[in-house]
Amino acid sequence: MKTLGVGVLGFGFMGKMHTFAHKTIPLYYSPEPLACRLKAVCELTDELAAAARETGGFERHTTDPREVIEADDVDLVHVCTPNQAHFPALAAAIKAGKHVYVDKPVTASLAEAEELAGLLAGYRAKAQVAFQFRFYPATLKARGLLEEGFLGKVTHFRAAYLHSGSADPNKAVNWKSTAAAGGGVIRDLGSHVIDLLWWLIGPFQRAHCLSRIWAAERPSLDEPGTMMKIDVEDAALVLLQSADGAFGSVDVSKIATGTEDELRFEIHGRHGAIRFNSMQPNYLEIYDGRPPDGDLGGRGWQQIACVHRYPAPGGKFPGPKFPVGWVRGHVHSLYSFLRAIAEGGQPSPSLQEGIHLQRVLEAVRESAETQAAVDLPQMQ
Repeated sequence: MKTLGVGVLGFGFMGKMHTFAHKTIPLYYSPEPLACRLKAVCELTDELAAAARETGGFERHTTDPREVIEADDVDLVHVCTPNQAHFPALAAAIKAGKHVYVDKPVTASLAEAEELAGLLAGYRAKAQVAFQFRFYPATLKARGLLEEGFLGKVTHFRAAYLHSGSADPNKAVNWKSTAAAGGGVIRDLGSHVIDLLWWLIGPFQRAHCLSRIWAAERPSLDEPGTMMKIDVEDAALVLLQSADGAFGSVDVSKIATGTEDELRFEIHGRHGAIRFNSMQPNYLEIYDGRPPDGDLGGRGWQQIACVHRYPAPGGKFPGPKFPVGWVRGHVHSLYSFLRAIAEGGQPSPSLQEGIHLQRVLEAVRESAETQAAVDLPQMQ
């Protein structure tokens, strides 16, 4: 088995999550698709980088991303930096021919996404975006049911991804609340839920978006004592429509008081419906509108216990009946990427899919600015 050298750029929230996934894959999957070694980690200061090396179990640390990307013993680069630092790291990793695993959104702007797309000609390594909500047993089950035609023709849908962390207008904020750094709820939360819907029932042809900035100024987290002008949305409501007329709403918000980390969807079709809520991730709910006697309705919603039932070789630890969660989705996402590398398959969501989603998100933001419906770009 080839040993894959791993380098991680950024050891904040997502850097820790990606590192955790690497460390636990051998426990969850036997055999693991590839043996991986944590070679190098990069942080802003030497103090932070040294602490990351110690905590994560890396062989070395640095403050220079190039020392990770260009290292001969690093085969896979994880890009876990703030959005505005994604593009230079991705461009360098592509040039170096390294495998890439990147957090969402892929870039901070449409211009960067288009430039990145132009760099992919001749790129032969594998690249994937970390959209972990695709990798819950319940959402994988939903995808399977849709592919089997369980719903029939989709009629309409509704989805939401809701946080409450910005409900207090006096809360201090950081780069995620600036357009220049690729912030805003459409790029942050919208990327997850729109990607999930596109994967389940897309493509979509048109969008119309309303958005709002809840507080025009907030205290700066990075510069205490100063106020920061907010130029990206705290909440947005998007109407999506497919070519055949099916339509639905996507509600994304960081001012949804009372919510925690709640992604949910409900999809209706001619013959049935499915729904999911990340706050109850162990179950997919289904409605079967085709009872044996042919009389539509009357059977009610049913729960499918998906819990920890991943396809082999996953699901054995801790066991198929045990509850699943947010972290586990990330682990299975990375496992799927490593398997694509090991088997020479096409990872999904690929970097190309991530670039396409970036185009979609920027079109949605354009709709919010112009208050007009827009045609959505299609996968090239």
